[in-house]
Amino acid sequence: MDNQPASRPAYTIPADLGTVTHTALDSATDARDQLGRAMVVAIAAAVRDILTGYEPDAPFDAAGLELVEAVRGPLYPTGRYWTLAGEERTFTEAVGESEAGNGIHDMSEWTVYLDDSTRYVWYPLCTELPDRDGCPAYRLDLLKAAAVPLAPPAPATPARPLSAMVDVTVCANDRDRYPAKVDPADQRDGYVRPWFDLDTVRWIAADSQAEAVRYGHGSVDTVHVLDGSVDRTAHAVVLVVSWMYLGGDKHEQATEILQPNEVGRYAVGGHDWCWYAVSDDLHPMIPFLPDGT
Repeated sequence: MDNQPASRPAYTIPADLGTVTHTALDSATDARDQLGRAMVVAIAAAVRDILTGYEPDAPFDAAGLELVEAVRGPLYPTGRYWTLAGEERTFTEAVGESEAGNGIHDMSEWTVYLDDSTRYVWYPLCTELPDRDGCPAYRLDLLKAAAVPLAPPAPATPARPLSAMVDVTVCANDRDRYPAKVDPADQRDGYVRPWFDLDTVRWIAADSQAEAVRYGHGSVDTVHVLDGSVDRTAHAVVLVVSWMYLGGDKHEQATEILQPNEVGRYAVGGHDWCWYAVSDDLHPMIPFLPDGT
């Protein structure tokens, strides 16, 4: 039997398919973003609960948590953590085998959601460790995890008058410290938004690029200062690259050009980098109080 030409389309496609599809994809991305944010904060809370016996106001000392990535799977806790002073400990040593085991089991209910779908949320909070039994291992920065906003941050507000700013030394990784100006009123969960002069931005750029070479670009946002001239006038362009966003749902947010304020200072990282002020003896001041009280 000869093929007969179709007399009408076999089926029709809704005219609003494109709009509905993009809306659904945006909603799914927002949901994963919200899930990732909630889970890293929940993990920081779980560490606190293990070490305090579920007494939220009790003192405890934890700054980092080891997480291991299962083969083609999510992260899971090993029970190893680090104090603010950098001392390595285990939950078993801290609270006993039964309490540690129960706490790690409960925490695993949250870490199971830290996988490829939420990687762009949790990975920037981690430092890579040597593999464990052939599986990637990470140290989650608990201070940064606890400070992750549960909702996407609102657009940055304009800088307050320069007269409101004070000179401080700031740090974001417990190692590298830089001079900056901050507005004491412009803090999020105790973390400041520093403004750096161009020479300091070049310093940060060199450090961030060296760290990316050492730990991998996927774990470090790098800063770049591009120099050029137009009509014999020199210009500098400050660029921040969030490598983790490349190739993912947030690829359009992978690069950002920073604009200087009226005196040529740049807010590198803003609040998102969890910059904190340090005292003269290099003690973290979270929140920052100008009079040191």
